[in-house]
Parts: sequence; C-alpha cells; structure tokens
Amino acid sequence: MRGRIIRCLLLISILLLPVGGEQADAVNELRHQDMNELIIKISENINTGLDAVERENEKSAKALSDETLSSDNISEILNKKVAAIPFAHSSLVIEPSGLVTAAAPGEYESLIGMYLNDSAVTTANAEKKPVLSDIFLLSEGFYGVSLSYPIFSQENEYLKYTDVTFRPEEFLRQYILPLIEQQRYDIMIVQSDGLIVYESNEEEIGRDALTDPLYSDTTVHQAAVNITSLESGITSYQFWNKNWDKSVPREAVWDTLTFDNQEWRIVIIHDIDESQPDNTLSNGKTGNPVQDLNSSISSLNEFVNNATEFARETGQKEACSVFNNLSGPYISGDRYIFAYDMKGNALALPYQPGFIGKNRMNLTDVNGFAILPSMIDLAREGGGSLYFVYPNPSENFTPMLKFFKINPVDENWFIASGIFLPQIQASIPQQSLTDLFSRVRNATLHVDDVGKEQALVDFNDVNGSYADGGNYIFAYDYDGTTLALPHQPELIGTDRSGYTDQFDSPIINLEINAAKRDGGYVYVVYDNPDTGKNELKLCYVRPAGEDWFVGSGIYTGQNLE
Repeated sequence: MRGRIIRCLLLISILLLPVGGEQADAVNELRHQDMNELIIKISENINTGLDAVERENEKSAKALSDETLSSDNISEILNKKVAAIPFAHSSLVIEPSGLVTAAAPGEYESLIGMYLNDSAVTTANAEKKPVLSDIFLLSEGFYGVSLSYPIFSQENEYLKYTDVTFRPEEFLRQYILPLIEQQRYDIMIVQSDGLIVYESNEEEIGRDALTDPLYSDTTVHQAAVNITSLESGITSYQFWNKNWDKSVPREAVWDTLTFDNQEWRIVIIHDIDESQPDNTLSNGKTGNPVQDLNSSISSLNEFVNNATEFARETGQKEACSVFNNLSGPYISGDRYIFAYDMKGNALALPYQPGFIGKNRMNLTDVNGFAILPSMIDLAREGGGSLYFVYPNPSENFTPMLKFFKINPVDENWFIASGIFLPQIQASIPQQSLTDLFSRVRNATLHVDDVGKEQALVDFNDVNGSYADGGNYIFAYDYDGTTLALPHQPELIGTDRSGYTDQFDSPIINLEINAAKRDGGYVYVVYDNPDTGKNELKLCYVRPAGEDWFVGSGIYTGQNLE
C-alpha cells in the first residue's frame, strides 16, 4: 500500500503544563498553521522518497522471481537497485527460514549463509507484502530501517523477499533539512510504539520516548504518551531547549504519515520561550575573532595543554567542576574546555549543561560527521586535531566550522577545545551530500562488478569517469597504503598513514577509522586539482573490501589560510 498523509482538520490541544500564566496565551494560531504546513511538506517529501525506494524494490523483486538466475545475475540486480536509491545502506534476499541468500554491496556478502530472525525479517516473511520495518539496531552498531518487497514465483507462490536497508538519519535528512534549516523548530519522527526514528538532535535516534530515562520527567512522559497514542494533536511539556543550554516550556504539533504497515508521527517542536539562552556569551565575555589562524592554533594548543596538566593534577571530578564553571579560568569567550569519557559520556560542556552525563556517541554535525567516535579515536591515539561544524554559543548557537585540539587526560577520558572559523562556510547543500554519498557507494558497486584490480585501474585513470576533477575517487588500505589517487600518481603504493594536512590533522588515519566504522565523513584541507589550492574538503569514505576503502569529497572552494 502506498503511503498516505493523515491531515488533521481539527487539532487536539492537550495543555499539560501551566508555565507563567495561561498556556493558551503562549499558543499562537499562526505558528500552529505554519507548523502544520511544515508537517505536510515534510510528510510529502518522505512519502515521495519511500515510494521511490518501493518502486526500485518492486522492480528487483520481479527480476528475482526467475529461479534460474545465477548468483552473478542476482548480485547485478541488487547492485543496480542500491545504486538507484540515495543513501541505501544495503540490500538482501532472505528466505522464509531467515536464510540470507544474496547481499549487496560486496562488503555485506559475509551475511550470505546467515540466518536472521529479528522482527524485520519475521514480519516481512509473515506479511508477504511490502513492509516498512520498525527501527532496529544493525550489527555495525547503528540504527537502520528496512523496506521489504515479496518475491513470488511465476505460479504466484511466495518464495522469499528482498529489501533495502538505510540509516534513517542519512535517508531522511535529504527530505527534512532543506525545509527546516532556516527555522527555529526541532523535528522528531517517532513510531506509534515510542521508538524514535529521527530527531534534530540525532543522538536521540533509537531511544524509546516512552521508557528512556532521558524523558522521565512527568510532563515529557505524558507528552510522549499523547504523541504515540493519538494520530494528531498539540501538546506542551518542559524540556531542554533546542540548544540544550536551559530547560524551557516546549510545544509539539504532530500528524501521522502512514506507509505500508508503518505509522510515523511527524512532530514539529518549538520553544515557547524564545528569549536569549542563559548560557550564551551575554555574560560580558566576547568571542575571539580569528585573525591569524596559525597563531590562534598555537594559542589553542597551549590552552588545551595547560588544561590537560590541570586535569591530571586535580582529577576528573574537580577538573570538570572547574571546566563547567561559566566564570571559571577555562572559559574565554567562545573558547572553552569540554570533556568526555572514552565511552562518549559528556563530563564537561559549560554552554550546554543539558548534555552533561548523557552519552553522545551518536552525535553528528550538520553534514553527518561522527563527532564523538572521531574524537575518541584521536584521544586513544595520543591526541590530535580535526574539524567539524558545531553550534557557536557567541552567535546564538549558529552552526559554524570549528578547529579542535583533543588531548587524552588518561586512558579513561579526554579534554578538548576549539576555534570557531566563522569566515568559512562549511554547511554543504543537501543535494551535494547526496551526490557525494552516491558517488562513493557507486564506486564500491563498481568494485563488486569488476573486482579490486580492475576497479583500481579505473579509479587511477586520470582521463576516466572516476577522476572527474575534484570529484575523483581515492582508495587506501587499512594500513594507509595508497591504492588510488589519480591526480597524484607518484603516491600510489606509498604509506600515508602518518600524513597530516597543513594544520596537523591526521586525515588518512581519520578516514581509515571512519571506514572501519562502516563508512563516514571526514573534513580535510587538501589540494583541489581544479584550482591548484589547498581547500577545505568534506570527504566521505566507505569500505570496499575487508581491508581497504574508497572515498571522494566535496571541495568548499575556501582556503583556511
């Protein structure tokens, strides 16, 4: 059954929290209209995306109904399907017994011969019709959603099914972010059973809104009950604001998107009190504009090194108390010390106290960069520097590019600080991110089609389609040996594991670590073959085999010097 949007003609107002007077006074009819219109647009976008996936699934299912197909034929069908679907993670063919008989791309062929018995598999086989699964935890450690389609014989006998699995945040961003990036709203998509499929704060994906301790406050829990039990409505509650710097009254408006058997509540949330956050830099301290980046980095290194010595001398508890003190010695404008343990739990985060004690391993920046895993990797390797986009408290938490220095305190926790670079535009258009993801994924599918040896020849052909100026494909093995670098052929075969860019960010090692996590993004400063200049570049990498990976990038056209 194709998707449909349930539009509420009459909103159900559920006023739970009397905050500073009559709650109705805080409810603006125009705001509700705007929020509902936004829900309709987002729902239509998502429905269009899911419908496109289902059409590709249907085509592959019809092709796979031929029981005389060879394994190569089946792989070709699956690879073609994955290539046609933006942000597809993988595709499987699964028997009624749960046996996996085919998988694409090639890095998932290890699943062939395994028996899967999770709810997504059992439901798809039981229903024998298209099914959009509940969100579930993949073996790689992140959450996924599968859309399945049944395969019938020529005699209309049910044989098995094929699916497409995607990470919900990667798939849904392309339909959501273009609509909300200029808004002050948060968005949440939640199943009717309470599991969160998507959240503006992507750390919350996979949590249960009904049972997770994060939402244990009475008003938050009641709001979750209202959202999951009713198809549409309005509810109010008290929770951390959009920036997680103070607790405020919030309002949620929702409606329901249905697709196949699945119901997703599309929830738009805004802070009723939109006055300036308590913990912005309105305390008399001003930000530190970056004039000379090299000297600023030198000053940052000294700042973090001094804080590291202090932390080692005083211990975690006392040091974090000082780091969290907005009037303390380790806060100077938008330069401040923050701390995490090696499991990703926030220990010190002075401008966003709502996150202290919370695990943030799922934290990504606006472009999808995995923040905590990357910082932890660097800390475990002795420290280092990297870049990503983060909210600037001196600019009302506007996301800006930031250069970070990370130091381990001991084997259990690390500290870091950074410099905002407001002159560098690092938010990448969603279509460019989609194109980058597809370019790299299609390179892995090319490896499946022709094999590693021929694929590397093709990637290194400077006149070929895989070396299209700044959109070229590169490849390394997990030891750092260069396998493909079409515009720098003299580096083929060399070990670049210790290579750092001009600001000492160990970019090859960061890419290796991201690939080992089943793929991800890395910011680098690297030579652009189209301009001949060192420019900021967002790379995406993913494994192409058991011991090597491929990648490509988007140059921003901006030099950090």
